[in-house]
Amino acid sequence: MDKETRNAVERATQRGRKVLEDDFAAQLEGTYDVLRTGALARADGAHLSARQRRLRGTIVAAIEHKQAAGMKPPEAVADYLRDAAFTALNRFVALKMLEARELVQECISRGEQSSGYKEFCGMAPGVALLPEGAGYRLYIESLFDELSTEVKVLFDRRDAASALWPRRPAFEELLAVLNAPELARVWGEDETLGWVYQYFNAGEERRAMREASQAPRNSRELAVRNQFFTPRYVVEFLTDNTLGRLW
Repeated sequence: MDKETRNAVERATQRGRKVLEDDFAAQLEGTYDVLRTGALARADGAHLSARQRRLRGTIVAAIEHKQAAGMKPPEAVADYLRDAAFTALNRFVALKMLEARELVQECISRGEQSSGYKEFCGMAPGVALLPEGAGYRLYIESLFDELSTEVKVLFDRRDAASALWPRRPAFEELLAVLNAPELARVWGEDETLGWVYQYFNAGEERRAMREASQAPRNSRELAVRNQFFTPRYVVEFLTDNTLGRLW
């Protein structure tokens, strides 16, 4: 993968992360009474549905667990937002790559016009009538559930990081980012998922950590400062000159 293509993947990854984190933060504050400062409402708001109350319990428990591990309240909320955005972004990237390999029917490359969703609606016509894209969400979540039987760690919706789902404007913006023409050829590349994993952490964030401290101050900094994708040619060089020579 050449530098120009990698730069396009980096831009898309950072844009996708921002879209998701901004939307999830707005949901935490506006719906679930969880502020970026770490302040949590003591009780569920009367405006929440039964399902939202369950989700809030999951979110609050995850944030409190992070605090119990030593994070300050604002750090715990920020870390939860990163977890949620990272999980969502990687799931949709994985779907794009599965589409490219024809391992799943077209599902997100044309949004609600994707052939897989149209077939889904053909089997359950009422799905398409659900408001605010709820039917399409149901379809995507059904794919996650099916895929979780094979790749549970990524697609398991019971994970606390799965409690939030992007609202329609953010979801459509995310799809536009992933479906950009400049990325069309990357989804068939084996390296793409590795670059997305690396580029989720911005270079500026990594530099700021190094300027603040010569050594990593916590497990997150240790990961961010040392997570670099190993390109195929490096892997081949190492294996050819170690295992290959032994063989």
